[in-house]
Amino acid sequence: MYRYLKRAKGEEKGAALVEFAIILPLLIVMLFGILEASWAFAQQNDVRHGTREAARLAAVNYGDVQAVAQEACARMDIVYPATTPVVTITPISTAGGTGGLAQITISSTYQTITGMLDGIFGNLDIESTIEFRIEQPLSGETDWWVDGAGGSYTCP
Repeated sequence: MYRYLKRAKGEEKGAALVEFAIILPLLIVMLFGILEASWAFAQQNDVRHGTREAARLAAVNYGDVQAVAQEACARMDIVYPATTPVVTITPISTAGGTGGLAQITISSTYQTITGMLDGIFGNLDIESTIEFRIEQPLSGETDWWVDGAGGSYTCP
């Protein structure tokens, strides 16, 4: 009987290797999926941060669309070096003074970190929009507000 148990144990030497070979691709896909999802979340947070910063700058009359957009791009440290986000400021109300409403949108494309799951994550658009109220009257920077034209700027 001892000989039978010894022989049965010896015949299963490669079973763990086969099981690992079957499971390994699934583990790799899960690992890269977690990495890509985390990177997508970080990029989304960066775009949100840039939009909040740009809305605050526009609300306190930092300048025209280009000045606000350039500063918003400079404050995004994950998305901006890798992509060229588009900053759009659109007036909602016709009043360009204190209390006027506007919205700012920053949109970017997702840049994958591993490239392994481009079919799933490769063509994502990241966008954040915030509506804000003008806190300081616009002084000499009314070009982007007149006729509800707004403006758009692509980060260099």
